[in-house]
Amino acid sequence: MNLGRYILRRLMYTIPTVFGALLLMFIVTRVLPGDPVLMILGPAHSSPENVEALTRMMGLDKPLPIQFLSYLGQVLRGDFGYSWRAGSPVIKELLRRFPATFELTTFAFVLMVMISIPLGIMAGYFRNRLPDHLVSIFTVVGVSMPIFWFGLLLIYFFFYLLNVAPPPMGRLSSEFSYPPMATGLLLVDTLLAGDMEAFMAAFKQLILPGITLSFFNWAIIVRTLKADLIETLEEDYIRTARAMGVGLRSILLRHALRNALLPTMTMAGAIYGALLGGSVLTEVIFAWPGVGSFAVESIQYLDYAGLQGFILFYVLIFALINLIVDISYRLIDPRIQLR
Repeated sequence: MNLGRYILRRLMYTIPTVFGALLLMFIVTRVLPGDPVLMILGPAHSSPENVEALTRMMGLDKPLPIQFLSYLGQVLRGDFGYSWRAGSPVIKELLRRFPATFELTTFAFVLMVMISIPLGIMAGYFRNRLPDHLVSIFTVVGVSMPIFWFGLLLIYFFFYLLNVAPPPMGRLSSEFSYPPMATGLLLVDTLLAGDMEAFMAAFKQLILPGITLSFFNWAIIVRTLKADLIETLEEDYIRTARAMGVGLRSILLRHALRNALLPTMTMAGAIYGALLGGSVLTEVIFAWPGVGSFAVESIQYLDYAGLQGFILFYVLIFALINLIVDISYRLIDPRIQLR
């Protein structure tokens, strides 16, 4: 199948997924306890007249099907609504916060890949031996430990006890001023501004939240890659390569790893999409001003438009990442056909 046709077909499949997510999200936000009108007005201004006027202005006086169709029309026009909590359009707030989430999750993802791929290869090749047992201990700890608890432990040891990490207060310490925002990515913008001190400060702020995000996820990748590599190493063509005297490095990296990576790539793509959609707990713990923090604020203050916009943003990001992962299969194994 032609690549362009395949992409168009996948995008068409995404439409019912997005519609279903929109419908479910709309219903869930409407059944949440509390009244957003009372939250906006506050106790001092919650007179019956003000409540009625604001309810009518927000369209909450209409039947739910009419509200949903109205919101669907807004989304089709590229309008995600207005966030009363942020005091700006939802799409503008998401785009403003997304670079912070993108920088953090990309750093965590790179860290995850750098750790998990070598450990997965080592555990798969040295199965039931000491390296495998050591890796298994770390993966069990990584899978079983909650993210928020691990993040708090890192803060306690490295910031509070050892004082070798910066305070968990966002993207940049108050000692430094923000550079001109060309891309929204602090590491890139500080380099463009030629401010190496601010670059190192921004990089240090990334380390603890990046480790927190990657720790749980690299354990999943290691376990997935290990299982697939063990299965691949038992294939007939691997035995044939060994009998022909092919070196260990060539067998692992050229033959076995390429085939074992496909399921791992699917898992890694799903993880990256989930992280980009908002690493909520990590952002809250480290006061990171990303889209995850925006979602938490929207829930706390019953900001319907903000919460709906975040969920829609999450679904679109996840669908895009899955599409990129599917296309990248051909780069790993040219035998795979796009169907």
